[in-house]
Formats: sequence, C-alpha cells, structure tokens
Amino acid sequence: MKSIVGELLNEAGLSATGYKHDASGTPITTGYSHGNGGNFRLPGVDPQLFHTIVGNKGILGQLPVRGTTETDPTYGIITGVTDDTGSEPDAVCDTAPVAGLLKNCVTAAPFGRYTRRTKEIELTRLGKTADRADPMDLRMIGTPISQSGLFLTGPGSAAVPGDLLTNETNRKFWEMGISIHRLISKQLWTGSTANNTGAGGYMEINGFERLVRTGYQDVITQTACPSVDAQVMDLNYARVDTSGPDIVDSLSYTIRYAEDLAERTGVTPVRWVLAMRQEMFYELTAIWPCAYLTYRCALAGNERLNIDGAEQVRMTNEMRNGRYLLVDGRTVEVVFDDGIPQATSTTNANVTEGCFSSDIYLIPMSIAGGIAVTYLEHMDYGNASLSTALGDSLVQAQVEGPWLTVLDQTRTCIAWQTVMEPRLVMRTPWLSAVIQNVMACPLKSTRQPFPSDPYYVNGGETGRAGPSYYALWNS
Repeated sequence: MKSIVGELLNEAGLSATGYKHDASGTPITTGYSHGNGGNFRLPGVDPQLFHTIVGNKGILGQLPVRGTTETDPTYGIITGVTDDTGSEPDAVCDTAPVAGLLKNCVTAAPFGRYTRRTKEIELTRLGKTADRADPMDLRMIGTPISQSGLFLTGPGSAAVPGDLLTNETNRKFWEMGISIHRLISKQLWTGSTANNTGAGGYMEINGFERLVRTGYQDVITQTACPSVDAQVMDLNYARVDTSGPDIVDSLSYTIRYAEDLAERTGVTPVRWVLAMRQEMFYELTAIWPCAYLTYRCALAGNERLNIDGAEQVRMTNEMRNGRYLLVDGRTVEVVFDDGIPQATSTTNANVTEGCFSSDIYLIPMSIAGGIAVTYLEHMDYGNASLSTALGDSLVQAQVEGPWLTVLDQTRTCIAWQTVMEPRLVMRTPWLSAVIQNVMACPLKSTRQPFPSDPYYVNGGETGRAGPSYYALWNS
C-alpha cells in the first residue's frame, strides 16, 4: 500500500523514495486554498481568477541551460603571442629573429547554492472544503514567470498547474517557484562569491556585475590577463534627457569596439544584446533619433540644422516596437531586465530626485554563428551516484532538472525543501561591456516584481475567517 505522503507527492507531480522525519511539527494555519480559513472559500465567485502578480522581465529566459557534474571547471583562453626576439639578419645565412610564444589565461566559474522551502502543512488539512459552497472549479489566468527559461520543469515551473487553486501541495510548490525565480533573477546581476557562508549552506554565483569587469587574472597563477577584460565606462550619472549626444557616442563606440574585436579575432557573426532597465530604454529611444542624426554636426555662426520631426517619431516608434537601438545603421537587440540594480536619490546622493540610475550591459550571447558563450549550468542531480542513493531509499527526494527536492516530515506535518546549484558562465568577457551610472528620469516608474522594491505592491488576504456556527458544544 502506498503511503499517504507518497500519494500527496504523486498528486504534486513528485514521487516518494523514503522518509525524512524532521519537520517542526507546527504547520501553518493560514495559507490554504479551501476549507476552514482557506482564502479561496468564496461562495459564488466566478471560476476564472485573474492575478496582479508582476513577473520579472529579464535575460534569464534567453540563457541556454545545461547540466554538469563538474564542480570546479576551468576555461582556457589564448591571450596572445609574444613579440619576436633577435635582430634582423645581415647575411643571407644569418640567424633570423625567433617567433614569440603563445600565451594563455585560465578562468573559472563557481557553483552557487540556493535553497527554498515550502510552508509546513498538515496532512489531515488537505482536501477539506468548508461546505458545498466552497468552490473547487477555480482556475488562474496567466503566469508571472512566463519569461523563465530555467524553470520550465520542477518547483520553479513557469507553467501554472491546472489544479493550482484546488491542490494544496501544487500551490505550495508554485509559491516556492515564485520565490526562487525572483531570487535567481536578481542574482544573475548582483551575485558575488564574497557573500558565501563559511559552512557552504548559501553560496552565490558570480553575476554579470562580477563577470563584465576589468582586472581578470589567471585563476591558477594570479597573472593579470588584460586582454580578457571587458569594456567598462562610467558616465558619472549623466542624464539621458540632457546628455543625449554623449550617451549615443558612448554606446556607439562601445559597440564598435566590440564588433571590431570580434572581427579581428575571427568569431563573427556575434549575437549581442543590450540589457537595461525598461525605463532606461524608453528614455533613450525618446532622445536617440535627434542625437543620432545630429551628434556629429559641427555648426558655426548662424547656421541652422533642420531635422524632420516625423522621421524622428518614426525612428523612435520602430526602435520601441522592435526593441532595439540603431547604431551605425545596424540594429542592436535590447533586453529589459528588472534584476539590474537601480539607485534613487534615497539610496545614492548622486541621483537627482525623481530620477533613477542604473547600468547598461552589452552581453555576447553567441559567437561564430551560434556557439553559446553566455549560459547557465547547473549541477546535474540526475547523475548515477545520486540516482542510486535515491533508489536505495536513503532519503525521500525528487530530481527534476536543476532541482533536488526533499521531504521533511514529523508524523502528519510535512514541508518540502528544494536546492539548486547553478553557475553563470561567460566564455568571452572581452566581447562584453558595461556603461555604468546612467541616469534616466521617466515620468513614472513601472510596477516591480520584487517585494523589497519600493514600486512593488500587492494586497488581499492569505486566509479568511472560517465559519463559527453556534452549537451546543460551543456553550
């Protein structure tokens, strides 16, 4: 006979292979969908439920993902050939100069380690409904993590379970998936191994802030490798609306430099994306046509330059609809990402009140027509050793892609905890760039997906008061 826990796991899309008894024994009393106190115990409510949960726009869904069991891989980069030695010959049989030596540099990318846990629930609470008016035909329209490529399966699934609002276990996994998605979306940019805990329970990836930088060294000898460095430019809080020509010039030369380097190293064509905040893009495209068309015009005396206003509006609309910037007659793809840190006048004295400061990244996604050079790897929990351990019922767990989920149980109190070990890899940082401290002053900020952000909003109830009918036993 299957265990109750096994049935619940199967209902949630998982499978039982053993037991682990260490739940706290104090399950939640709110946070259920149905039954006494359930927050969807709403008699007569329409079965279609819409949501206002704001999802993160970002590069996460565009990054290739691959599994691996290598914990400390290194990546070799050929960085140059030294100069010739010796003098040019005098006589025809004299010794010629000796060709230089090839040099290389070794980089690495460490695993991070992130864990999240569901709320603890009580088995006998599941499946209960308050009465015949407790609706069980509810369905949610849409998903806030639809742009996630990494979370197509497992606890962070971008898909909304069809029984999300009636199956308590699926609801808990979906809630945990939202948490994990928010975490990784920010860690892609701000992750730093400097924040790792000493005992290894929490480890961060090196995010783009750590990869798109100067100061690269050989990880074995600590020898400087300047040819591996990314382009880094600081605009010192220049405002998009008042420094348009300077910003167009900076971005244009940054992209030209990267394109020239790609051509000289023989890796064209390259797919680059410009990653920035959405507000930054709309402020840039507002001034880009005028600045782009005129920033190299040198006028003297009473000369006038006539610009077609309709042409500027057309260029702006085309860039916004196509989500790109026009640089040297070519389109450069733009990706919005809410995970890129943003400073305000409250957090940074250099930022004008009402404005925001953030960075703009140039990320090489693939080279030579399709070789991925920026991607995510994760520990492959489907490896033979772990599969054998799970098969021997040493622990109750389930493997789904990058996720390892274990069950904690104390009698009828259960919770699930998920762990993943990802890393962000950029094989060609010298083709990347960042333009730091660019200030945009939009009229209004968009809603944000992260609860710690001042532009995040929610509301409503996590539970509702259950029925409290008078009866003899209450007197």
